[in-house]
Amino acid sequence: MKYPFVAILLFGLTLDACQSLDPESQGISQHRTAKDQRAARLDRFVPQLLREFHAAGAGVAIIDQGKVTWTGYYGEQGPGIPASAKTVFNVASVAKTLTAETLIALAAKGLISLDEPIYPYVTQQDLSADPRFRKLTCRILLSHRSGLRNWSYEYPNGHATFIAEPGTTFGYSGMGVELAAQYAENKLGKDFEALAFEHVLSPLGISEMSMGRIKPWMDGRLATPMDAKGNYFAIADGNGRLSSENADGRWSAADDLLTTVDAYARFLTGVIGGGGLSSEWIEQRTQLITSLLGDPIWNCVPDAAVTCANSYGHSIGWMIYKFPSKTVVKHGGNDEGENALVIYSTQTGNGAVIFINGANGVMVSTEILDLIGDQPEIAAYYRQLVRKFYKVELPKLIGRRSTAPDNPA
Repeated sequence: MKYPFVAILLFGLTLDACQSLDPESQGISQHRTAKDQRAARLDRFVPQLLREFHAAGAGVAIIDQGKVTWTGYYGEQGPGIPASAKTVFNVASVAKTLTAETLIALAAKGLISLDEPIYPYVTQQDLSADPRFRKLTCRILLSHRSGLRNWSYEYPNGHATFIAEPGTTFGYSGMGVELAAQYAENKLGKDFEALAFEHVLSPLGISEMSMGRIKPWMDGRLATPMDAKGNYFAIADGNGRLSSENADGRWSAADDLLTTVDAYARFLTGVIGGGGLSSEWIEQRTQLITSLLGDPIWNCVPDAAVTCANSYGHSIGWMIYKFPSKTVVKHGGNDEGENALVIYSTQTGNGAVIFINGANGVMVSTEILDLIGDQPEIAAYYRQLVRKFYKVELPKLIGRRSTAPDNPA
């Protein structure tokens, strides 16, 4: 996510009440192991949402009690190509979750420390000479308290510098997460993506995932991004890193994770199941480090439709929402032409993976989360954010709002 919520213009949106749709007529691709009311709702409304918000396609996985029970695909992977289980989505900042889990796994094995200063292992041309650089640790960087902006290009002269004392205040920073990954790579002398596969992905049987590198197995499978007007554009036009000429280029720890829905859902079920970590490390994953209460972007305002978490913010690489009866763990991704939302509850093990190739995807993913129904508080909160930053009142889809999720059939 280059920006947590970046304003985009919406063109030609129609907010008419959705009508019942024939899945076969809408090019829906399905691969399911369970049927329930949630599947029927998604089949009915998602094709309409893609049309209304000019998004190309969507891939969805539902997780019940730590297991994937349903997957569905809607719309197009690219011009004339239906989205399917083979589609490889760019899920942007969701990359940070894999980076965090890799660093946690390495720390749990004693190979690195989340609290060791990174400076003996990392040199950054703009920052290394600043005494504050010596204060940076993985825990500070992954919880977005680095004192840095998101990316170097956000500085007037393109050169990074500290805007706050490290460890003191929130500032979303992709470059900070990249520094944390660089520390592990340099300390252990091994490519960071290779570390991710060795310690996290391969043990889960995952092969179809890449940290910002185009791989041969993706040929003909990459989701084509769509702009806010509903026009496709080339992947490399939105991000030069994602071109065939850069196939062997640098990994990306904070952005441009390339994955299928099935591969990421398998990763997320591994996280839900503990990932082989001790209870101490699992608790650290959900420990709130950086509060977002009162934050200009993420602050939740309680009202008749929104129940705010008692506390919420960033942990080690994830966003955490602590309600009286449950803790919700999530992350999002939002770049040009793509959007992603991944989420689960620690108490129930229920969650979802939602990938969209479309600049207006945040509206679609919010509605999909609401349609699934397992996290009504977060769905209502996201609707509030959409209203605040996009000036869009999402359509009231018929007969799907409730205070509790449906029971799987």
